[in-house]
Order: sequence, then C-alpha cells, then structure tokens
Amino acid sequence: MRGSKKPLILLLGNYRPSLILARTFKKRGFSIVVGTHGCERLCQYSNAVRSTWSHSPLNSGPETLACELKAFSKANPNLVAIFPVAEEYVRMICENEALFDGLPSIVSMPSGLVRKCLDKEYMLTLAGSVDVPTTPFAYTSGQGKACHAGECFVGYPMIVRPKDSTLRINGSKAICIETEEELIECLKQHDLGRQDLLLQRKFEGKRHNVYFAAANGEVTRLLHAKIERTDKIDGTGLAVEGQTLDTNHDVVEQTRRLVTALGYDGIGCAQFLVNETTGATSFLEINPRIAGNHALPEYAGLDLGWFNFQRVVNKRISRRKISAPSGIRYCWTTGDLMGAKVAFLRKEIGLLTLFAWSIRALISGARSDLHMVFSFKDPYPAITGLWRLIPRIFRWRQSAISPGENTIYTHHQQGKLS
Repeated sequence: MRGSKKPLILLLGNYRPSLILARTFKKRGFSIVVGTHGCERLCQYSNAVRSTWSHSPLNSGPETLACELKAFSKANPNLVAIFPVAEEYVRMICENEALFDGLPSIVSMPSGLVRKCLDKEYMLTLAGSVDVPTTPFAYTSGQGKACHAGECFVGYPMIVRPKDSTLRINGSKAICIETEEELIECLKQHDLGRQDLLLQRKFEGKRHNVYFAAANGEVTRLLHAKIERTDKIDGTGLAVEGQTLDTNHDVVEQTRRLVTALGYDGIGCAQFLVNETTGATSFLEINPRIAGNHALPEYAGLDLGWFNFQRVVNKRISRRKISAPSGIRYCWTTGDLMGAKVAFLRKEIGLLTLFAWSIRALISGARSDLHMVFSFKDPYPAITGLWRLIPRIFRWRQSAISPGENTIYTHHQQGKLS
C-alpha cells in the first residue's frame, strides 16, 4: 500500500453497501480497503477492493478502534477518507468524537444530527410536532415493570424493539406482541426486562423507504421505494424484494418536513409503513448513514456516496435536483434464500413453504432490474454468498479471507488476528 499513488478510501464494515461504495469509488480512481468485520463479509472477493484491513472487534472499545485507525493512517499517507458504513461504526465515532481527532476526513453526517436521528423517542416526538403521522409509542427504561406502565397507552397488538437499533431480539429487529401474557413471556424468555425498549402500536402496512440527499434542511435528491418482501416471515427483517415508486407521495412530503425540521445535511433513508388499502402512513425512523440497499439509489443515479464525499472531504455541496424514476425492480437473492433457510432451521416454516419461498426468490432474481450484490463485471461476491448457503457437509470449509489475499494489519495487531 505504501507504494500506491492513488488516493485511498477505508470502508468500515464488510457489508453489501460497502461493496457498492467500493465499486463506485474505484471507477473514480480511488484505491479501496475494507475492514474485515461485518455480516456478509463478501467485499474481499470483489475486484473493486484492493485489500482488507484486519482490526479488533468493536467490543474492544472506541479507544482501540481510534488507536488502530491512527496507526493505519500513519502507515498509509495516501488515505483521504474513512467511511463508517455499518451503524455500529457510525454510532461509536459519533459518540466518541474527540478520540478520532487528527484522522483524515470521516465521511458521515454531523454528530449532533446522528445523535438526534438515532434517538427514536426524539424522532417520534419530532414527527408528531411537524404533522408526520406515527402510531402511539412508549419506552421502557431497563425495568420490566415499565412495560406495564406503557402498554396501556400503546395498546395491543404492539411491536417491541430495542431502543438501540444495532441490537436484536432473538435475531430479529422487532417482534410482535398480541396480548399481555405474550409480553410477560417475551420479557422472561429473552431477558428484555433489563433492556431499553420501544413499545409501539402495530400498524398494518408495507414498508416504504425514501432515500435522500439534503443541504441545510433542503432535500435535493430523492428515491421512493416500496419493500414487497423481507428476509423474515413476519415482514420485520431486511428487504429482499421491492420496486421504486413515484416521488409524488405522502411519505416523500413527510420526509421533507422532517429533513427541514432537523436542518439535515448529508444523506439518509427515511422509513415509513403505508397501508395499501387506506393510504394511511406511520413514520418509523431516519437512518443517518449509508443504507443497506445502497445499490438502489446508486443504480437510479442519485450518487449518494459521492455527494457525501464531496460534502465532507471537498466541502462542496451539490444542490442539483435529482428524482429517481418509478418502476425499478430490485432484489437481494442471497438474503432471500438465507431468510428461507433460517426460517426452516428455526421450524418457523415447513419443507413445502421453504420450497415455495426459494422458487419465489429465484423468480424475483430473474425479473429484477437490479441485484443488491451481483454484477456481471464483479460476480465473485455474489457467487461466494450463494455458495455459503449450501450445507457445509457438501463443501469444504472456507476461511473469511480468500487465499493469497492482501490483508493489512496495524503495527500492534500482527500475529494476533488471522
């Protein structure tokens, strides 16, 4: 890496949006390094990624991450930007700003804005103040009894999710509770009485995402997408199939109101539920980061990664208006098939449903305009992801890093990680 003359970008989080960022910035002449930690861990197989950087896990603390980043920066003077892609990195850097002083530009939203968006209670209250509909909600404060104080206000059925959106309940982002007896059992089974939780009245509808770029509270780039299916049988998981819709929609106008109220600078993804029958909407959250399905706004021409890079690194803010067209179908085949596999292994579905789910995933892949991972010019990440779905008894053991791959270590990590 020392001999490279290309400007270098480091992506924190080995996820599918990191893969899209790598492809985008490689085309612009940058050299790309991706951190090894992440869910999908497919970036190392991409021809857009020059190498991976092995670093300590996040539970080692922000001081360790900051120290290792500074060592990496010192060893690579051509490093021009660090992208925290996964929410865990966005949170950690935002909450410990002083530790990361002296590093090259960190391409993220302003810390004050990130803190507001990640505070679900603040955001739901803000939504009500600017006439953005949302269902009744309440919070626990780490005590099981608080649930019973809030449930009368919320009512049943309710959705329960951790206040910290990086946490999961039995592997899910949220669970549905129909009765008080279910709530009590849920608290016991998952030891939720010690966690801060959001309780919210269940709203029947499809999830809609509004991807945007904004400058000083003014939305300049827009894409409106509907999620038709997720990787969870109850619809609470990650999107695996959907399509873009017209930007002339209530949730787009509601996004504008929230962005204005926040004085938003940067990029984000606002999420809503929309009742297909009545047209009623309910605000969920704004993610102040690169979205999981970042491939979609990039494919549609919003160029959100470059917009944010220019805003942070070059101090240039483009106010050019861009609205994505409707009718773009997208899918995430690997996530779709993995969702079916996990549901089957957990005995949530039977063999017949597993077969039907898998067939629908393949049909969705065949008719989609865009795949979240697959590219004809860069096929190996998607092929590797599909290969991992095959039961291990039928294949050899695969390491996280492909043989012969160039892996970068910080000076005090050599020999510790492999």
